[in-house]
Amino acid sequence: MASNPVFKKVLLKDIEIQYPRLDNTYRFNSQEQRSEPCSPTAQGAAWSVSWAMSHEDAKALHGELSAHYNECKSRDTTLPAFSKVFGMKKQENGTVTFRAKKNGTNRNGDANQPPTVIGADKQPLADKAIWTGSKGTLRVIAFPSKSPQGEGGISLLLDAVQVIEPVYGGDGLDDFDQIAPAAQDDPFGLPPIEDKPAPAPAKAVDLEDEIPFD
Repeated sequence: MASNPVFKKVLLKDIEIQYPRLDNTYRFNSQEQRSEPCSPTAQGAAWSVSWAMSHEDAKALHGELSAHYNECKSRDTTLPAFSKVFGMKKQENGTVTFRAKKNGTNRNGDANQPPTVIGADKQPLADKAIWTGSKGTLRVIAFPSKSPQGEGGISLLLDAVQVIEPVYGGDGLDDFDQIAPAAQDDPFGLPPIEDKPAPAPAKAVDLEDEIPFD
C-alpha cells in the first residue's frame, strides 16, 4: 500500500516530557481549572504530552511543518493559507512549547486505541503514570487541519512514546538503565502510517498563539 502523503511522521529524540497524560484519557475541567481523568468517550477526552524546545530548534520544526502543510495544499486547493502549528506557544523564557494529543474517540464516536508507550527496553511500559521531567522519544504524526474559525494549520497526533528516563511521584525515581536508540532508528517499530485509521480533523483548537519566525 502506498503511503499517504498527508500524514508526516516526525520523530523527536532526547525530549523532556511535560504534562504527560498517558495512563488514561483526560479532559479539562473548566470549573476547577485542571485536567481530570475521564472515559475515552467523554467530551474532550484525549491522551497528550507537551514538550519544550529552544527557539532555534522550534524554528526548524516550524519550518518543516509549514513546508509539509504547503506541500499538502498544493494537492488540495480547498486548504486555506497556512496560519499556525496548533499546540505551539512561545514562553516568556524564550523557549517554545508544543503539544500533541490523541482523541479518546474517532470520527465515528468509537473508542480509539491509546498511544503506544514503551520503555527503554522497547517493551510496553508497565506504569504509564509518568510525571513532568521524564525523558524519551516522541513519535507524532503531522497533518493539515482547520480550526473552527477556519484557520489552516498543522495538527500533531500523538502516536507513540518511548520513555527512556521515567519520573514518578514519591521516592526512588530513577532506578532504570538508560538505553539510547540508534540515531537513525525509529524505536517503536510500528506499522506503516497508511495502515492506521485516518485521524479526524481537529474539532477545536485549545492551543494558543503562533510563533512569528521572521
